[in-house]
Amino acid sequence: MKDKAYFEIRLESLGGLGANLCGKMLGELGVKYLGLNGAAFSSYGSEKRGSPVSSFIRWCDGDKEILINSPVREPDILGIFQENILMKYPWPDILEMPRKMVINTQKNAEALIQNYPWLSGEIYYLDGISIAMRTKSRINMIMLGAMMKALEDEDIVKGQNRESRDFMSCGRKLIEETVGKKYPDLLEINQNGFMAGYEMVRQFRGKGNGGIIPEGHQEKLIWGYENAPIGGINPLAGSMASNDLSPSRSGYMPLFDESKCIHCGLCDSTCPDMVFQFKKGTYKGKEQMMNRGLDYHYCKGCLRCVSVCPVNALVVGVEAEHPDPQWFVPDKDLVASNIHWTQKASDGWITGESYMSERRNDGGVR
Repeated sequence: MKDKAYFEIRLESLGGLGANLCGKMLGELGVKYLGLNGAAFSSYGSEKRGSPVSSFIRWCDGDKEILINSPVREPDILGIFQENILMKYPWPDILEMPRKMVINTQKNAEALIQNYPWLSGEIYYLDGISIAMRTKSRINMIMLGAMMKALEDEDIVKGQNRESRDFMSCGRKLIEETVGKKYPDLLEINQNGFMAGYEMVRQFRGKGNGGIIPEGHQEKLIWGYENAPIGGINPLAGSMASNDLSPSRSGYMPLFDESKCIHCGLCDSTCPDMVFQFKKGTYKGKEQMMNRGLDYHYCKGCLRCVSVCPVNALVVGVEAEHPDPQWFVPDKDLVASNIHWTQKASDGWITGESYMSERRNDGGVR
């Protein structure tokens, strides 16, 4: 705050992990509990789970005004809700490395340094997926707790956080007034997730040089108001067909037992993303469409199919224990080639593989 007019936070995530709500809550934290002026807004596309989401938060002293509403490109703190976003470094729309980063990852400090040697400043890291599975909470509440840990020693917080006001109590009260009012039955588990995020986050000092991100990697806008196509036409053919929603799953996935399937199609009817692949075949002597499996690229892990299956041909499994399911059937009709897009700090086609690489002992098929 000494060298900048505003204290700025940026969150990078994928749709379905709750970064939009987390950003709003951080904005409210500054205004309602710290006596600051604040602004919070998000940037996202189709609102489809797995698509890119960026959230921007600005704070300033209560006697000043926030006079800009552009995206945060030089954040003081950068929150990474999904580790694969780090693979996109150097990010095209972030100009300067943040002083602090909060990362949801399964890696330890040594592995993060080895895989991302450019990390600089104070790095806060935690396995948010494991915490979410244990507390039954959401990633955004866990990341909110970790963000509070990174924020608590900032001058802008300490200057407003009087002796009579406990910073974490402000966070718990904020959750009560937002999540608690809308989902009172979920208040306790979200409070637990929030506190677990705060208590379990770890910290190390990055060894990178930090500073300005090279200009050659910065985003260059090709279109503007003078040359953008009239009518709002999207020329990016197949932009959603290439989207990979697997990073947005929260540790669980549907497992398919073809031997039990009666090919009724209820799973296909309830699936919001047309994951199931049906082909012509013969069942009990009759020719009909038969379920051949799932295209996990488009499965976001909502598990509606498990709830609706009448014969338990679909059950819940821990994704880390099934890195290469034999019932993974890609939809050949959606394979697109020569696709062009503008790379962003987070996107849905990061990888075709699950990010859940760690085997777990507390799950299984149920």
